[in-house]
Amino acid sequence: MPEIIECESGSYPVVDANGKPIEVGNPVKYGGTGTKGHVTEIICDSEGAWAVIDTKNLLYKLETLTVLKELEAKVEMGEREFSTEEIQEVLEKAEEEAKDVKFEDSNLESGG
Repeated sequence: MPEIIECESGSYPVVDANGKPIEVGNPVKYGGTGTKGHVTEIICDSEGAWAVIDTKNLLYKLETLTVLKELEAKVEMGEREFSTEEIQEVLEKAEEEAKDVKFEDSNLESGG
């Protein structure tokens, strides 16, 4: 039986979109944007029960979250040094592509 949280607006089960219990520390995913993070707090107010996610520090309705087994570690991109030759190649390629572009103003109209 899932935990029930008592709010001003009623009683809410502390479960995700699939009915799995949500606890502080659980890794979760918000279905709307794909935001992932860990639950840092579960609160309620006059509009219902909410979870705070650490990555955005925003409130999410419990029923919009999905509990995950674990979060994949993000790969840090870090800095990279480019050689003069690599930079020159990129600039030459961009210059070649720009030669093929045609700028026309035949479809422009005045707003007067």
